[in-house]
Amino acid sequence: MSKTALKKELSAYSKEQIIEVVLDLYESRSDVKEYFKFFLNPDSKALCERYQKVIEKELGRSKRGRSKARISVIKKKIKDFESFHPDNEYLHKFYQFIILKALHTEDSLYFTDTFYKGIYFVVDRYLDFANRNYELNLALKYLDDITKY
Repeated sequence: MSKTALKKELSAYSKEQIIEVVLDLYESRSDVKEYFKFFLNPDSKALCERYQKVIEKELGRSKRGRSKARISVIKKKIKDFESFHPDNEYLHKFYQFIILKALHTEDSLYFTDTFYKGIYFVVDRYLDFANRNYELNLALKYLDDITKY
């Protein structure tokens, strides 16, 4: 169903019916509950920290010196984090955390070519985000700084 079709359908509902639909959705879906929790009490810092822990855990997956991290999981977590529309400061911190953590992990674990391509995708997405928000110089400075290690 498209957004337009949903909007058309909901426009026929009364206020009470819409409230009931939202409450049913809230009770049945944990991701919706998480979204409304943030929507009603936005705390970008706590949200960023929670998602950083998930990324750290994913990047820590390994077996016999090889990384078992799944780039698909990392991409999904980026998309999920962005869907909350946190403050730009925390979007920068989140992307920076992923990139730096991947670099540190790569020092001790072997990454597949697919995973390297996925990290390139993350860097590209970070630069695209920064460019859209007129903060490209901030992102480029950060990337330049971490490459000097």
